[in-house]
Amino acid sequence: MSALLKKEIMGRILAIDLGEKRVGLALSDLLKILASPFKTITYSSLKHLLTQIKEIIREFNVEKVVIGLPVREDGKEGSGCMLSRRFLDILQRDNIQAELWDERYSSKLAQRVLHEHGLKIKNNKEKIDKIAASYILDSYLRSISGKK
Repeated sequence: MSALLKKEIMGRILAIDLGEKRVGLALSDLLKILASPFKTITYSSLKHLLTQIKEIIREFNVEKVVIGLPVREDGKEGSGCMLSRRFLDILQRDNIQAELWDERYSSKLAQRVLHEHGLKIKNNKEKIDKIAASYILDSYLRSISGKK
């Protein structure tokens, strides 16, 4: 395997759709091409969430975390942006490579997927969270690969 290919396959990227009670997660493959819904975590405190995220980072060889930034349609920061920025700071203080990523429309797209499959949104909020995280991750992966 070439040195360049080894460098590119160092680890996965984890995307987080951060909510006040639940967090949707998506993981990339090692080649950083595919974004797959992973799981939804219900948490009681940021400390509790951080412990779980660190465990996932170790277990799945995550090299970078991308946190959804809930920007409004007009481009201004929404109410959840403060939580995303706070969580970013916590991760970076623990020397975890992380960045914020515009998550505009990710939840709406996830809801559309459920609707197209005949599933009710109110009964599937956990699915929405992890599907939304996969849209965030897909957008990020396309940006780093140069695809639109």
